[in-house]
Amino acid sequence: MALKLKILPKAMQVIDAIADFVESKNTPGSGARYALKFKSAIEKIALPDVQYPICNHPVLAAYQYSCSHFNDWVIAFRIENETLTVYEIIHGSLLF
Repeated sequence: MALKLKILPKAMQVIDAIADFVESKNTPGSGARYALKFKSAIEKIALPDVQYPICNHPVLAAYQYSCSHFNDWVIAFRIENETLTVYEIIHGSLLF
């Protein structure tokens, strides 16, 4: 059984902005499909009994976030009380 999933509004706004951008460059509906794939990627990391390491990036590590990725995007999250909470979604190029 998967963990509960909670995407904070700040992270959800990033997914929405990415979807809007994809939609503006492609065919109608492409943004919504991309957003669904992004959310599906987040759901796939919400596994019980998995210990994710703390992010390598010092700023994200300071917040005790674990990291995963979807394409070029870094998903910063924590698992507490059987809930995976997504705090930040950041383009990987911004973390150098």
